[in-house]
Parts: sequence; C-alpha cells; structure tokens
Amino acid sequence: MKRLLITIGLLFFSCAVYSNQTELQYYEPQLSFQVSQTGDSWVGTVSGTIQATEQVNISADIDSTGYLELGTGYGVMLGDFYTEAFISYGRADIIDIYSLGVFSGTALNESTIAFLSSSYEWRSSSVDIIDLGIEEWKNTIGVNYSPIDFIRIGYSFNYDRKITEGGYRTNQHVQLTMRPKWIQPYFKYIFGEHRSTPSSKVTSENSYEFGVNFSF
Repeated sequence: MKRLLITIGLLFFSCAVYSNQTELQYYEPQLSFQVSQTGDSWVGTVSGTIQATEQVNISADIDSTGYLELGTGYGVMLGDFYTEAFISYGRADIIDIYSLGVFSGTALNESTIAFLSSSYEWRSSSVDIIDLGIEEWKNTIGVNYSPIDFIRIGYSFNYDRKITEGGYRTNQHVQLTMRPKWIQPYFKYIFGEHRSTPSSKVTSENSYEFGVNFSF
C-alpha cells in the first residue's frame, strides 16, 4: 500500500485545497492497475480505494504473488496542510505486515505540491517454525509538479531505518503521470535499495512500473 499512499493522499488533498472552486464528490471510488518489473520478475497489482466520508478512506491491494493488503486513513486539513493518519495490514504466504503512519502535503503554488510521509512497519512470520521479526521506520519526502494541466511529474526520496537489523537503506522514485479527467496512465522508475512489492526481498536492481488510475 505504501506506493499508493502518496497518490491517494494527494488526490484527496487536491480536492480539499480547491474545495472553494469545485464541488467535491467524496464518495467516488478510485481503481488502479499496475505492472512492475524488477530484473526478470514481473508483478501485477490491482488497487482500490473509497472515500467513505469526508475524512475516512478505505483501501485494498492485491497482487499476482498473492499478497493482499487492507488499509484505512483519516485525513483533515490543518491550515494549508492536508494531513492523513493511516494504518494497514498485509498478508503474504508466510508474512504478516503491519504499518502505522502519517502523511502530510501542501500546495506551494498552483502547479507544485510538496509532501512527506513517515510510518513504522512490523513484519512477522505466520509460521511458528520461522523467526521473522523485522521492524523498519520508513520516511518519504517529495514533490509533484504540473507544468501543464494534463501532466504531473513526481519525485520522492525514501529513507528506511532498519530498526531490527541496524543501518538504513535509501531509494528514489521518479514518476510521470498523464491526467485526463477519469483515466490517469503513469510510468514510475525506482532506483536504490527497495522492495519491488511489499512482500518481496530487498533488491538494488532498478524497478519500472506502468499503471493506470481510474476515477468513477
């Protein structure tokens, strides 16, 4: 879910910022399809989110490896900042992943949004014979820039502190999104140490992600 939190948060944040200019439709569902490649490995993901109320959203992800994740967030405007607290639970074959964090973003001007996210993640094994207790503190800072209405360019820097193992890892994301009204295709490039999917092992190979977001 982490790769969608920024996108989801910014979608609702944008609605909140421009609420004095447009009529909000909080109950419109969002649907997303992604295909990512890391080395010779390909993974497909389907994601969905519903803004249940003005403050509460509910989301779900499932990918072709069988990983399923459910999450919810509570977001409000604090001055000029959209701020969202979130929690999620993910389940793979033998891994349970829990995450608790906060996202915040603000419009620097009409075309630029800056954001940051910080979360704490616990990983444990669902099989008693395997000892897999991993805790990480994940931090993201980034910016989205729209040179014209139909294009958005995003960059984010991620710093993950390895609480259990010690040390840290960093990675960077660059994303280009086309923004017609209901369909938003995008391409994302990821480099640095990262997990290509939440349930995968850490890799230093570059990842490429192609996807499309739908608003109904």
